[in-house]
Amino acid sequence: MAAPLKETKMFEQSLVPKNMFLDEVESLRQAARAVMQTPPSGTAASIALLQTVLSTEIVCVMRYTMMSVSADGLKNDWIGKEFQAQANDERRHMAQAAARIAELGGTPDFSASQAGPRLARDDGHTDLAIRVRENLAAEQSVIAHYHELIAFLAPRDPRSCEILGAIVQDEEDHTSDMEDLLVSYAG
Repeated sequence: MAAPLKETKMFEQSLVPKNMFLDEVESLRQAARAVMQTPPSGTAASIALLQTVLSTEIVCVMRYTMMSVSADGLKNDWIGKEFQAQANDERRHMAQAAARIAELGGTPDFSASQAGPRLARDDGHTDLAIRVRENLAAEQSVIAHYHELIAFLAPRDPRSCEILGAIVQDEEDHTSDMEDLLVSYAG
């Protein structure tokens, strides 16, 4: 009887949509880890790592903007405003990362992430709670990613660490907001 149960679990897992948002964040996190394993000299490491931050924030802006004008966001003013506020925070983070890249002598690459079109298309989710849970998982990964960057950059680039520390505080607020939204939505 164990085989049918296993088959059922595999079938159920195939019905669970893939979290493309989390996959994209994890992909950017892996790119940063590769840089940290063999860091370039001088400011090049900071620029490369901040580029992963910029790309991550671009992905977040697109995701939250899409959700603010989704059917749920348009139907429920509170949901739309919440996700638009988060998108605005992510835009500010994006600008901070880009400005720091430029300060270090680099050129911010705003086309670095090709995820936008994938994340913005209809993925078949009609359940807001699923999308919010996906966002929550991605935000938690972003926070862990930025903590890794802070630990790596601390002895090399204290200014970038300050910027990332402030961004992490906002991201932690976003996770709290999403947890509240899940409670409100479920209740």
